[in-house]
Amino acid sequence: MNPKFFNLSPERQDLIRNSAMLEFGENTFKKTSADSIAKRANISKGLLFHYFKDKREMYLYLFQYAIDECMDIFNKHILKASYFKETDFFQTLEKGQEVKMDMVRRHPGLFRFVMRAYYERDSVLTPKLRKKLNDVLTESTSSFLARTDLYKFKDGVDPRALVRLLTLSAEGMLAETGACTAEEIEALFLEYRKYARTLRQFLYKEEYL
Repeated sequence: MNPKFFNLSPERQDLIRNSAMLEFGENTFKKTSADSIAKRANISKGLLFHYFKDKREMYLYLFQYAIDECMDIFNKHILKASYFKETDFFQTLEKGQEVKMDMVRRHPGLFRFVMRAYYERDSVLTPKLRKKLNDVLTESTSSFLARTDLYKFKDGVDPRALVRLLTLSAEGMLAETGACTAEEIEALFLEYRKYARTLRQFLYKEEYL
């Protein structure tokens, strides 16, 4: 990409990035047009391609940027004492979903782009970047499990599979409803929490309920 992009004001950079992420987040890579991105960012398509060689280069840049931003947001929350001290599996996962819901509310384009990118099946994502995303997810799950009280589960329960189930459920709810207002997101979170707490009743040993 053209390094002159970074000579733009932070506000201008954010407008272009957010416009592109919103467009890519609403559609597949192939169906997202440079014209729609340029229109949303209030710039010409020619200027857009002055900063990025083509749509693929722009997508790959946004992918790396979005992953870095998401990890930075999560890490800042994890460092908070209230999060770090919690060790119950469901309570900790619930706090993580609170962070995710807050991210959707504050950075809708960023989160939707990452969700869409994860399920993108076009060859636009190089094996290296897809591996990085999978490695981030694997590492975050391992870190989460290492600090939770897994002994509370009944014998035979696979906590890693449960993390995936609940994560996919939360993301599926967001994708299906297209929630974006604070009220819609709060309603989804309450619904998610109800499902998670129901699972807790079935999967925890009786002495930990």
